[in-house]
Amino acid sequence: MSDFQELIKNFDRIRDYMRQFFLYGFKVRGEFAAKSGRTYDNERRRIENYLADYIHSDYTSKGKQVSIRMDSKQILSNPLYAAWKSKSFTDRDLLLHFFLLDLLSDGNARTVPELGDAISLLYGEELDTQIIRLKCREYEKLGILLSQKTGKFLAYRLAPPLRLEEPPLYDTLLNAVKFSSETAPFGFAGSAILDREFLSNDLFCWKHYFMVHTLEDEVLLTVLTAMREHRFLSFENHSTRSGKSVVLEGLPLQIFVSTQTGRRYLCVYFAPKRRFNCLRLDCIFKPKLLAVCPEYERYREKLRQNLPHCWGVSFGGRSRMETLSMKLYINEACESHIIGRLQREGRGGELLRIRENIWLYTGTFFDTNEMLPWIKSFTGRILDLQCTNQAVLDKVTADLETMYQMYGKEAEDDAAERNAGTSVFI
Repeated sequence: MSDFQELIKNFDRIRDYMRQFFLYGFKVRGEFAAKSGRTYDNERRRIENYLADYIHSDYTSKGKQVSIRMDSKQILSNPLYAAWKSKSFTDRDLLLHFFLLDLLSDGNARTVPELGDAISLLYGEELDTQIIRLKCREYEKLGILLSQKTGKFLAYRLAPPLRLEEPPLYDTLLNAVKFSSETAPFGFAGSAILDREFLSNDLFCWKHYFMVHTLEDEVLLTVLTAMREHRFLSFENHSTRSGKSVVLEGLPLQIFVSTQTGRRYLCVYFAPKRRFNCLRLDCIFKPKLLAVCPEYERYREKLRQNLPHCWGVSFGGRSRMETLSMKLYINEACESHIIGRLQREGRGGELLRIRENIWLYTGTFFDTNEMLPWIKSFTGRILDLQCTNQAVLDKVTADLETMYQMYGKEAEDDAAERNAGTSVFI
């Protein structure tokens, strides 16, 4: 039997395990049907090794549920970066890394044959020149080495430090790195820079910390490359509801980020349907670059024209436009902040003062169903609600009925007790 290895080879698998079994925390071992139970155990052990301080277990009727529990106020560095810092390598990869850095630390350039001879002479290791050549090319792409032509061969030397790395500017820049490593996309790069300097973020903490989305950064990098090069994209989209996967091809145009949840969406134009659609980035797997689109900017302009009619990330269904009107009672003497909120959060909708303390908000959007959480936040002030999408009205009515059934009877009983002059103890 092969020994258990902590290192990651398939990151798509590990990010799916982290999300389904640990971040959501609602599945148990018996619900894992993709592969064998031993596979689940191996992935679970890997994750527990990375996140040992944050693992929490609960026992339910379904079995043992393992999840990640964190307090953002006490976390200064994203612990999920540990997954990115695990890479599969061989013993010789590790040896060759230090051999090259040690040999080239004197600043002199050496060819691959010269490096092979020096490694054999100084360290007693016989390494194939092709292995050394591939490693040197890899490090050149990473910016660790520089190459120069020497006769028929390429000679390699260590890249000099960047001018930005000279103090005192570098010390100031590291403070910016501490901030961006926990807030910006690809923050793992900033975390790696801090690791190199044996530093960590000790300046900033966040009330709203969307650390889970670092698991999507590998997909995001390919998506942004497609957008920069104006290419079509092929990818697998996993449905969170049905659990099914489908391969799609489309033109990626923009990334949307929710300010409430931090969730990221990819806006894609599907030419056969002639429609824009937004897909959750955490449901996208195996993106591949395809052909260049010569009319990329034309589709970008179409998207810009459509965005004012989006409440969230939906571009609607069969009915292209839906109108919603909401009449509100607002005490103007002491609730002017509600009026300000309607103006600030209305996203282009029209706000009219009908008479004293009575206001009317009207908006036309692709999908008014996305407005429901916002509409419900005005519960208690809504006098009338009208919408061209009857399903939206039915949903609001059903939710209010459910809420009344949960709290209405209790409120009536409490009022009766108070009117009778009887104390109520809870």
